[in-house]
Amino acid sequence: MTFVQLVRLLVRFAPYLVGTAFFLAITVGYFSLQNKKEYKSHTLLNTGLISGYNIESSKGNRIDYAYTNNEIDNLINLATSLETNRELSARLFAELVFQAQNSEATLLDDNNGELEALLESVAQSGIKGNSPEKLLVAIKEKRDSDKGNEIYKLTYSKNPLIGVEQLETIKVFREGSSDMIRMEYTSIDPFLSKRTLELLTEIFIDKQKNIKEGQSDTVIQFFEEATQKTLDRLQNAEDELLSFRVKNQIINYYEQTRFIAGNREELDKKYQEQLQIQAGAKSSLTRMENEISDKKTLARLQNQISKSQDQIADYNFALMELNLIDRGQGDFQSAVLKEELEQKINILKAEMMSNTADVVDHNHTTDGVPTTNILTQWLNSVITYEEATAQIQVMQNRMREYDQIYDRFAPLGSTLRRLESEIDVAEREYLENLHSYNQARLHKYNMMMSTNLKVIDFPYYPAQPEKSKAAMMVILSFLVGLVLPAGLVVTMEILDGSLKTPRNASEQTGLKLAGIMPQYPKRPEKHPVDFDQLSRQALNLFIQELRILAQDKTKVRVNFASILPGEGKSILIASVKDHLSEYFPQYKDQFELNEIPSLLHHPFDMEVQEGDIFLLVARADRKWTEADQHALKVFKKFIGKKPLLFLNHVRTDIMEEITGEVPRKRSWLRSKVKSLLS
Repeated sequence: MTFVQLVRLLVRFAPYLVGTAFFLAITVGYFSLQNKKEYKSHTLLNTGLISGYNIESSKGNRIDYAYTNNEIDNLINLATSLETNRELSARLFAELVFQAQNSEATLLDDNNGELEALLESVAQSGIKGNSPEKLLVAIKEKRDSDKGNEIYKLTYSKNPLIGVEQLETIKVFREGSSDMIRMEYTSIDPFLSKRTLELLTEIFIDKQKNIKEGQSDTVIQFFEEATQKTLDRLQNAEDELLSFRVKNQIINYYEQTRFIAGNREELDKKYQEQLQIQAGAKSSLTRMENEISDKKTLARLQNQISKSQDQIADYNFALMELNLIDRGQGDFQSAVLKEELEQKINILKAEMMSNTADVVDHNHTTDGVPTTNILTQWLNSVITYEEATAQIQVMQNRMREYDQIYDRFAPLGSTLRRLESEIDVAEREYLENLHSYNQARLHKYNMMMSTNLKVIDFPYYPAQPEKSKAAMMVILSFLVGLVLPAGLVVTMEILDGSLKTPRNASEQTGLKLAGIMPQYPKRPEKHPVDFDQLSRQALNLFIQELRILAQDKTKVRVNFASILPGEGKSILIASVKDHLSEYFPQYKDQFELNEIPSLLHHPFDMEVQEGDIFLLVARADRKWTEADQHALKVFKKFIGKKPLLFLNHVRTDIMEEITGEVPRKRSWLRSKVKSLLS
C-alpha cells in the first residue's frame, strides 16, 4: 500500500475515525470531571546500609553492593507487602472511626460520604471501643472471623480511605543510587495522605526490626544451647577426672611418676653399691679366716659376738629404713631416732672389740702378723658385711614396694590420658561454640545498628491538590480514539482478500483486464465525485480496447459472462450500448453484445462458442474462491481461449489508477494537498 493509497483510505473513513475520537474524548472528559481532587505526600527514610556506621565499620571491609541491593529490595517488598497493607488498613480504619465518633474528624467535607460508609459498617458489625487501640483489636477480630462481613469487604476493596487495593498504590522506591528509600502516597484527602505515610513508617520499621531480631535470636539461641551443652560436657569430664584423682590419690601424675622413677633409679644405684660392699666384706672375711690358724678361737669369738652381730643387723635395718623414708629431709624426730640407732651401733661395736681382745691368746699369726690387727680387720669386715646385708634386705623390700607402685600407676596413666583428652576435646569445642555465640551476639547488635531506619523527611500535610490530568487524559483518549480505529481500518484493508483493485483481480483470476466501472452510491447527486464523467472515461477506454480486439472486423460478437448472478452484466451491456450510440454511432452496428447466464447456475449453450470476444464480468468487492477458479477453467476449455476480465463496482479511489484523475469537486486546500501527495 502506497502513501497516497493510505491517505485516501483514511480520508474515506475520516468521519468515522473523527467521530470515534470525539466520542471517546468526551466520555473520558466526563468521567474525569467526576473524580475528586488528589493530594500527594511523601517521606524519606535512611537505611544506613552503605553510609551508616556499625560495629564492623572499623574493619575496613569493602561494600558489598549486591548485598546492599538485595537488602533494599527486601525493604521495598516488606513496605509493599499485603500483610503490611492489612495492618495499615486496620489502623487507619480504627483512627478514622474513633475520630468521627468523637467529632474529631480531620477529613475534608467532600469525603464525608466515604467516612459515613465506614461508620455504617462498624455499626452493622457491632464493633465498639472507647480508644483507637480497642477499636483496632475489634476490627481485626471481626475482619479475620469470616469473609462475608462488611469489615472484610471494606478492607479488601478499592475504598479510597482504607481499602487494601487503594493502599497498594503507595509508591516505595530507592532514591537514586543511594541507600535511602522514598515513599509516596496520593489520596483524596491531605490528612489521609500524611497519616497513611506516618502509620506505614511505624509499621515498616517495627516489622523490619522484628525480622532482623528474629533472625539473630534464632542463631544466638542455637549457639547458646550448643555452648551450654559443651560446657556441661566439659564440667562432667572435669568432675570425672577429679573423682579419678581423689580415688587413686593422684595429685600430679606426671610429677609423681617422674619422682618415683628417679627414686627407683637411685635405689638401684645404692643397691648395686651395697652388693659390691657385701661382696667385698665377704671376700675379706674368707681371706682373714684362712689366715687365722686357731679356728677354735675364731669359733669362740663368733659365739661371743653373734648376739651383738644380730642386734647390729637389726639396728642397721632400722637405720636404713629411716634413711630411705626421709631421704635426708626428715623432721627432728627422725634425726633423734637416727642418732640413737647410731649410738647403739657404736656401743655394740665397742663391745665386740672388747670381746675380741679377751678371746685372743696369741700375738702373731703364722705369717708373723699381729693377731690383734687381723681380728680387728675381721671384726670390721663382719660389721660391714652385716650392715650391707641389712641394707640390701631393706632395699629389696623397697624395690618390691616400687614394683607394686609401678603395677598400680601403669594403668592409671592410660585412663588419666583418656580423661584429659576428653577434657581437651570438650574444652576446645566449648571455646569454639563460645566464640560463635559471641560472634552471633556481635552480629545481632551490628545488624540492629546497620538496619536502624531513620526518617529524614517526615510526611507533610499537602496544602494544594495535584494538578488535574483531565486535559491530558482527554487529549490521550482523543488520540487513542483516532489511532486505534485507523489502525483497525488499515489492518482490515491489508487483510482484505477481495478482487478490489485491477492488479489484485488480474493476479487472482489470471485474466487480462479489459475494463472497469465505478461503484455508484445510492444518491450520486450528493456525492462530490462526478460519476457520469467517471463512467464515460471508463467506457471510452473499454470501447477502445474492443476496437483493438475487433481488428477492423465489420461484425464482432461480444459475449458477457459471469461466474455468479448479480455481477452487473445487464447494466454494463446497456451502458455500453448507450455510450456507443451517443459517442461512437459509427461503431454501433459493429459490435453485437450478448449476455451469457451465470456459469455456475446455467449450462453452457453451443452458441456461446460462436463469440469473437469473451468478457468475464466480476464485482470488485467479492472474493475469488476455488469454485470461481474451477468454473473459469471449465469455461476456458469450452470456448477454447482465455476471456478478458471486466471489473465492476470499483471504488472511485481505485478507479484513478486506470482512468486517471477522478472528476470531483475539490476545495483549494484539498487541491494543494493532492498536488503535494501526487
